[in-house]
Amino acid sequence: MTISAEEISDGTLITSTLAGDRDQFAQLVSRYQGPLFRVARSRMGRHDWAEDVVQETFLCAFKSLHTYNSQYSFRTWLWTILLNQCRRQMKKFSRGLFIGAWTQSNSDDDLRATLAEQLKSDEAPSARMATQERSELLDALLAKLPETQADALRLRFFGGLKFQEIAEAMGCSLSSAKNRVRWGLTKLAEYLGPEEDLPIDRTLESRQ
Repeated sequence: MTISAEEISDGTLITSTLAGDRDQFAQLVSRYQGPLFRVARSRMGRHDWAEDVVQETFLCAFKSLHTYNSQYSFRTWLWTILLNQCRRQMKKFSRGLFIGAWTQSNSDDDLRATLAEQLKSDEAPSARMATQERSELLDALLAKLPETQADALRLRFFGGLKFQEIAEAMGCSLSSAKNRVRWGLTKLAEYLGPEEDLPIDRTLESRQ
């Protein structure tokens, strides 16, 4: 029986990648690039900056794949890298600097080209789940929150992470992760007022 790409576990793809099959890493990119981009777009505030951050995240993950501990969730590890890249690159972009890590070798250039092409060809989840106006409204509201609360909400609603995964990705306790999401939602509701609904998928709120 043929196994579809979606049914292949992250661990299997990682093992194949480490054995030299780069195409398997491309499967991981395809699997995670949409949610990663949506979080990066909300965090960075610009489409082009978000693309660069996501590319840098995958390049960092590829180079560090041999250090990944399979006892832990790969996607949580990937989200941790993304958040770190967002912080680091925001500092660079705010000073007018541009990411230059892609020029280290021809193989890196090839990987960058592949990632860039995939990011351009795939539609971000926000384009399917909400109108552009509501997406922009949510990004503007999240930008008003403390960074930890905003990031927790981004991971929750754009990344679909469970509370334990948020805690691991942000390096905090489970109770802190839950509180950040709850306090963030409370603040968003205050910003919108009693007559407006939050421009997010509320069905995800009950997920553990």
